[in-house]
Amino acid sequence: MAGPPTRRAVRRFSTLDELTAATELEDVTFLEVSGRRLFDRQEPRTEADARTTLSVWLREGDDGTTLEVRCRLELGSVQADFVVDAAAAFTLGAPFELPAELQQQFVDRIGVTVLYPFLREALQGSAAKLGVDTPVLSLRGPGRST
Repeated sequence: MAGPPTRRAVRRFSTLDELTAATELEDVTFLEVSGRRLFDRQEPRTEADARTTLSVWLREGDDGTTLEVRCRLELGSVQADFVVDAAAAFTLGAPFELPAELQQQFVDRIGVTVLYPFLREALQGSAAKLGVDTPVLSLRGPGRST
């Protein structure tokens, strides 16, 4: 006869260094990569009309042992519109608990830092395929909403 299910201890972190040491990047997945030339507009888009938005989310994986950071870059340049949406999955190997402040630090310093080169490369590839100038992104993401 089986006994009650065993409970795994929940690991608590108090610093980003502790959390970073315990996490391992498991996978980077693209959810969307798209680009569209603006050849059908009656008036060309100006630099003032160009826009860039980077939205970022954090969620705990279904098994309670992973974190997923998702970044969605939407960029409108003078010649084209682009969307790159990607997620990075990090494993902690055991159930965990993170205070809100530590969650935000992880997103800002680890999640976005890991994903940003993937976003940049996908944007560059889309621009090359469309035959338009590659938009130049800053070293670190523009202002974003979480």
